[in-house]
Amino acid sequence: MKNFFYHLIRRPTFILITSALFFIYVVFLIIYKQFNPPKIGSGYNMVLETLLISSFIPLGLFIIDRLLVLKINNIKLSIIEIILIGCFFAYCFFN
Repeated sequence: MKNFFYHLIRRPTFILITSALFFIYVVFLIIYKQFNPPKIGSGYNMVLETLLISSFIPLGLFIIDRLLVLKINNIKLSIIEIILIGCFFAYCFFN
């Protein structure tokens, strides 16, 4: 368990930072919804449910990233992740 937290804090990568920001954003929205409930019929509930359902993708990327950081240097892994995500977004943008 100590080794897991060591790699989590001492060896950050691009996927780790972006997935952590995503989960902080989702937790913030859940807390905000508890203190300021939306009006009946608003689309806010649907947006929050969509974010919660789609959070399986960053969670999967986070787990794969933590397994890869044990095998590959974290700086090289961050560069590979940025190149792959950049290529994916470029493909989506141009098609």
